[in-house]
Amino acid sequence: MALIVSGYGCSAIAKKVAGMLGLKYEVARVRSFPDGELYVRLPQGLKDEEVAYVVCYGRRPNEALAETVLAVEGLREKGAEKVVLVAPYLPYLRQDAEFTPGEVVSSRVIARLLAKLDVDALITVDPHLHRIRSLSELFPFPAIEVSAMPLLAAFFQKEHGTGVVVAPDEEAERWAKTFADTIGAPYFVFEKQRMGDEIVSVTGAVKRGETAVIVDDIVSTGGTLGEVAQKLLEAGFRDIYACVTHALLVQDAEARIFGSGVKEFISTDSVHNPYARVSVAGVIAEALKGVVNV
Repeated sequence: MALIVSGYGCSAIAKKVAGMLGLKYEVARVRSFPDGELYVRLPQGLKDEEVAYVVCYGRRPNEALAETVLAVEGLREKGAEKVVLVAPYLPYLRQDAEFTPGEVVSSRVIARLLAKLDVDALITVDPHLHRIRSLSELFPFPAIEVSAMPLLAAFFQKEHGTGVVVAPDEEAERWAKTFADTIGAPYFVFEKQRMGDEIVSVTGAVKRGETAVIVDDIVSTGGTLGEVAQKLLEAGFRDIYACVTHALLVQDAEARIFGSGVKEFISTDSVHNPYARVSVAGVIAEALKGVVNV
């Protein structure tokens, strides 16, 4: 049977997945030397094992990438028969094209890197894809996408009923449609113009309603979400909610979100945060059944 190994900061979600599948659970020891260099110590007895290594990239994408390289190479050196990388949140997918000459298309670089590391399969939740429609276009090995949107929608419906579902931009339309279909509600897509990493402008006219729920895969600084919430307030909506898979919440994101009029912010546990009301452990566990022996 397979073994679940938790990377840095992933104990809670990895333990849930292992418990759901009845698999053994171990923890990799990951720490930083004073100069920032990473130290990784893997569990013993990995020879001929199928290992699902859970790595948490949220708010530490560069450090976690180094952890991934060391851990996967270490697992191979110690004789693991199969290595499945489980990334509840997978970074470096935003840059999926060369918008300005000289830009590095990070999504393709990361895909090539993981292939060279000899990863057998990848499982991730709600990857940030736009011009690239599927992870299969990037990765030469099985790359499995699972979604938390139906779970978030079901939770929202149970707690708050229904409302107009709003996508901040066309990149979020796929999530809004899934969410809306789940709760049987209409959805609306705003248009967004980005003028920097933190400055955005959103436009669009949505019919007035009582309740709106803003849906997206990632919230980082909260700038876009805040702009959309303000537009909805101006349109006459009374109760505004936000449901997001990956709550990175960097800088003063929380102040921006709640200061813009959002009544409640709901997310998953793909990234550790105080607003995680839905767990992605179940959908990850189901996906693992297809790639390892359980």
